[in-house]
Amino acid sequence: MNYKIMYQFDPVFETIGLLHSIAEPMEKEAVIQQFNELGFDAERCYKKYYKIMERYIRLFKKHMAPCEISHQEFFFCHGDEFCLLLTVLITENPQWMDSLDPVSDEEIRSMTGFLLQENEAQAISLRDGNWPQLDTEKEIIKFLSDLQAEESLKWHLLEFMRCPKDWMEKLIELLATNIPACEKALVEMNKALEPFVRSYENNADKQVSQIAKICAPGACIYPTLIGGMSQQIYYSRCYQGLFMSFLTPKGSSGDERKELVITRMKALSDRSKLDILCELKKSRQYNLELAETMKLSPSTISHHMNVLFACGFVGIEKKDGRVYYYLQEEVVEEYLDHVRQMLL
Repeated sequence: MNYKIMYQFDPVFETIGLLHSIAEPMEKEAVIQQFNELGFDAERCYKKYYKIMERYIRLFKKHMAPCEISHQEFFFCHGDEFCLLLTVLITENPQWMDSLDPVSDEEIRSMTGFLLQENEAQAISLRDGNWPQLDTEKEIIKFLSDLQAEESLKWHLLEFMRCPKDWMEKLIELLATNIPACEKALVEMNKALEPFVRSYENNADKQVSQIAKICAPGACIYPTLIGGMSQQIYYSRCYQGLFMSFLTPKGSSGDERKELVITRMKALSDRSKLDILCELKKSRQYNLELAETMKLSPSTISHHMNVLFACGFVGIEKKDGRVYYYLQEEVVEEYLDHVRQMLL
């Protein structure tokens, strides 16, 4: 087994996610819409799973340490992409939480530049990547000018990349003072989480393990509550949402098979997901290739692929440093057989 299953939450990942959720809270309508877009039973998911996450956020907020509002706004009020960048930087460099002294502005800046690049090739390690040299402000501005991103994000990245070590020190201080609040919230959530933790410990859902073996060999896989309905694959760390194994039925019993058919029908009823499968019928493609073909952002493609992978319609393989998606034709056949058995 070329990955390691961890049986405790990563407090850094949880805390950064909690702080982001407080800074940019989602209204119920937006959550329901997101569930609908992903092809899940929105009302059921909201009541059964998202309510647990809302309680987690409330408990964390109750125990939160006082912090500089301007710092909180800088890190967590500029969209998901910037928060994701910070999350990868800090979780892939856990030694930074102890001391940032050995790290230079240039190293953080170059690592940031690598993560921002929409590289076709996926490095096995963050440090194996081809880091861009961004030693001067002129180089930073040129790099950001060429970046495919919204102008507001580019300006925010420019402010961060001018003195990244100083900003990372502020982020580390913010996380360190609030990790105890996260730990207290998890203790108070213990009883509600028992069935989900038990399912995770039994390794009921193999999907993230399958992805990790291909995309992040040797990675540690952590459970996550704040990302309870997602699977996140970085370089040395992966995060398996506690609720993921409950979102997509496995189809063993008659009722579960019906639920699985319904879930797959919902996935196919979405035009973008159906178009993706039609493209993959022609040939295997990697994320950026699909994004260009579909005229969607890479992050949007990733959201769609997360659902299609959970439904079993899509598989992945790694070749020449790229992660390719392909159509699981036997699963499509299985789906059609189930529909025939039920209706004909």
